[in-house]
Amino acid sequence: MVRQKVRLAHIDLKDANMNLLICDDDKTTVQKISNLIRAQCLIKGNFPTIVESTCPESVDPTKEFDIAFLDIDMPHMSGLELARKLHALHPNLIIIFITNFIQYAPEGYEVGAFRYLMKEQIPEKLNHYFSLAVEEFAKHRRIITIQINGEHIDILVSNILYMESQGRLIIIHLINDSRSLYQFYGNMTNLEQKFEVLGFLRVHKSYLVNMAYIETFQCKKLTLKGNLLIPSSERKYSNLKQRYLKWEAENKWSIC
Repeated sequence: MVRQKVRLAHIDLKDANMNLLICDDDKTTVQKISNLIRAQCLIKGNFPTIVESTCPESVDPTKEFDIAFLDIDMPHMSGLELARKLHALHPNLIIIFITNFIQYAPEGYEVGAFRYLMKEQIPEKLNHYFSLAVEEFAKHRRIITIQINGEHIDILVSNILYMESQGRLIIIHLINDSRSLYQFYGNMTNLEQKFEVLGFLRVHKSYLVNMAYIETFQCKKLTLKGNLLIPSSERKYSNLKQRYLKWEAENKWSIC
């Protein structure tokens, strides 16, 4: 097996066609959100496709959206029900719930709610929350390019579950991808330096994990999505856990 090159590539958001969904049974609210987003995108030179709906039952869950603004309290089908359908098919969907009732917040955890926005705060906070959502969208669309025998293979960073080293052999384990893994010769320390800014943590000399998929973090092991157990360094546990908690606080959904 020949040595393979790995480089990071980032998308230019001006060329990224974001697909947005705004769903609220109040047409005025839908129009208000849409107008604010279009104005913000126009200033930055982004031109997303925006689907506006006042009827959650009419939204096609198979259509892939990047960011969704969903009212929680709607007749016939709630925003939470719609979010579950969308999230089941598109786990990377960024969901911002629009609501008058913050007591719904705990239920949004199961669909990875990105933010909660009170309707009365739309004029003050929508632009900021949308900017944060676009940053999250960019993270999802980052790719690495692996060069194998002269062929360039692009992999979404968000599809990398973890990397494992076996001597000089590096194995990239994937999730939500047509392939389950790629193998190449490389250096784990070099990969650690490149991927740290992308939300990866080297929990063991042989393992570099995507923190987005960590479900539990214990002293000698951690659990990744799919109940996958990964060994972690007992000696460095305190530092590793602190770094993970800091990342989690900055990246997990919050109620504002």
